[in-house]
Amino acid sequence: MKRWLALTLRIPKEAEEAVSNFLFERGATGIEEVEEDLKWKRLKTYLPKDGREKRVLQSLGRYLRSLRPIYPEMTHSQVEAAPIQEEDWSTHWKRFFKPVPVSSTFVVKPPWSSVRLKRGQIPIEINPGMAFGTGTHATTQLCIRALEQNMGRRKSSVLDVGTGSGILAIAAAKLGASEVYAVDIDGAALENARENILGNNASDRIHIRQGRIGGLRKRFDIIVSNIDIRNLRRMKRSLIHHLNDRGLLILSGILDKEREGLQEQFLGTGVFTSVKETRQDEWACLILKKR
Repeated sequence: MKRWLALTLRIPKEAEEAVSNFLFERGATGIEEVEEDLKWKRLKTYLPKDGREKRVLQSLGRYLRSLRPIYPEMTHSQVEAAPIQEEDWSTHWKRFFKPVPVSSTFVVKPPWSSVRLKRGQIPIEINPGMAFGTGTHATTQLCIRALEQNMGRRKSSVLDVGTGSGILAIAAAKLGASEVYAVDIDGAALENARENILGNNASDRIHIRQGRIGGLRKRFDIIVSNIDIRNLRRMKRSLIHHLNDRGLLILSGILDKEREGLQEQFLGTGVFTSVKETRQDEWACLILKKR
């Protein structure tokens, strides 16, 4: 049976966004927020006990200390970590994973929650697991909106690189993609994606592949990738190679301060004719069109 680490942090309210972003970057799929008073907030999330949690806790400690010059009260912050069993983790998740409207079209909801949809709204059902992508993070929402605004009426083929929970692949399928491929190197993430794709009745339209993008022998009209900037840079040539002429490349997982450097790298190839930028909180999304 899997074991999980329940992580609870007491931090100054002003540091909430910075600390939440740090946790999402380290694999948190959702964060419970409790307001203690006018100055303090309590955050709670879960990490798998897979041998890497010690390094994550050490890097979290270093990060909190680095915030002290900006938020002096961070010296009084608190971090608690406690192991829990998988069934307890599932019960805890149900307390705070609620339906989230992520765009003008989509509402993301867990399987155990009902939601009253407005006219034109489409539900995406996501069962939280070890994979990134419950719809709560800004980068997921930016990518979903980019897909929504750029799919158009044409039946586009879509590749989701680093699919995680499968949420972006599911959104593309529900927007009418002709075919969708969902790729990830993480087997546990793909198990979660497979469950979510099945729960959204999209298994006939989404092909799941474990491995790297280079293993595919197809090209696509739209490629979306919501991963970290280091891997976006590393995969630049593969992303370009697998994109059809006049195709769209949607990239996120990018902090706004990193956006300009990544944009220059991709435009510097001479392959793209235009770029559009969208932002939410401290995060950015790039939409590039291939010549």
